[in-house]
Amino acid sequence: MKMARNQKGWQKAVEVGSSISTSLAVLVGGGYFLGRYLDELWGIKPWLTIILMIGGLALGGSYLVVTLKNLGSSDD
Repeated sequence: MKMARNQKGWQKAVEVGSSISTSLAVLVGGGYFLGRYLDELWGIKPWLTIILMIGGLALGGSYLVVTLKNLGSSDD
């Protein structure tokens, strides 16, 4: 019985970790590509790329905090 509970916890940790890392990669990568496109469009390299990447990092960090807080308060 203890083995099944430990495996379930391990699977939950992998699920949460992959969700956080994927979200962070998409937010920062999306900021990079959108910023690069807008910088080319408006000719203001590299300012929007930097700003949008930092914004994606901030959103990813807040997602990390909220997800870990919810994980800590869950009954699982």
